[in-house]
Amino acid sequence: MEENQTTSLPTKLGFWSKFKSFLLQDISVELTPYQQKVEDEINDFLHQDVTWQGVKGFLFQEIKF
Repeated sequence: MEENQTTSLPTKLGFWSKFKSFLLQDISVELTPYQQKVEDEINDFLHQDVTWQGVKGFLFQEIKF
């Protein structure tokens, strides 16, 4: 049993409390400089501005064989 911080009463941690605390724990990840560069490039690609002019230019570009 664990004591409650505010009232000093014993409390029993249930399954859902343990499960939630497990899922919501902090995870820290350290990347090498190369991995960070690749992650930055992917992030920039995914968050680029998409405009109608860009889509129109891509869809209606001239195709040469």
